[in-house]
Amino acid sequence: MGVFSSTDKKKNQTDWLNLDDLSLVDVSKELNTSLNMEPKLFNRFTHYEVEQLLVSSGMISAVEKRGFHNPIIELEILNDFDNRIYIKTESKKILVHTRLKVSQFQLKGDDEQFPMIYIDWLLTQNINFEPGDIKKELYFGQEYPGLNVLNEFTDFIRVLSKRLGTSGAFNVPEYFHDAVLFSRKFRFIDPEKEGTFRALVKIFRGTNLRSLSSQIHQNRVQYENGETYEWKYGEMISCTDPYLEKKVFHEAYFRRVDEVKEKLKFRLVSK
Repeated sequence: MGVFSSTDKKKNQTDWLNLDDLSLVDVSKELNTSLNMEPKLFNRFTHYEVEQLLVSSGMISAVEKRGFHNPIIELEILNDFDNRIYIKTESKKILVHTRLKVSQFQLKGDDEQFPMIYIDWLLTQNINFEPGDIKKELYFGQEYPGLNVLNEFTDFIRVLSKRLGTSGAFNVPEYFHDAVLFSRKFRFIDPEKEGTFRALVKIFRGTNLRSLSSQIHQNRVQYENGETYEWKYGEMISCTDPYLEKKVFHEAYFRRVDEVKEKLKFRLVSK
């Protein structure tokens, strides 16, 4: 219901609008709409500034190299927890859609908090794909193949983090292949998860990523003892703050990662 809609008004009364019932999100959204104010990413970056960051990170040129010329950039700011960036074709079909917010990151058992960009959602898709065009199967959960722009996207996020003054970014990869694609600049916070992830990558090196990811999510990968390996969610983080980098990824972290990576063995189960 709109804050300033007629249904909120009580005739002949002075208390028709109770400001105590309004959140800052409500007020921000209503005022921006009513006053025709330009939406700003994280209430700071204009459309032009976001566009320049996307250009400097190589994101726009990468999209154009995939055959989508003159892409359109759109911002949709629903509230402080729902900042959306779209890259669309000239006909307004979605190529890239990401949903971002700033969250306070805190290590378990630690009182320090760090503002981080949370990548709540990321979709990249080559909408020119036709089922008969390629023989490769799609990644698990995909409708279209991706645009292969993860490197450029992570560069954009890291530059955005530095400009915003946050300590980095994190995400929770839903699928194994998501973690692989993010692993250039992101690591799991938990050394056990990072070690397990690296063991999988090491053992199945050379295996088609699409095939491996599908087999993992179809429970067709086992530990050496025959137990089924199950993909479990976990936070992956990329630090732009040197202090946080050293705090999370210290010597003991990497020692434990190597121990887990060398200890675990996996095998594929045939159909």
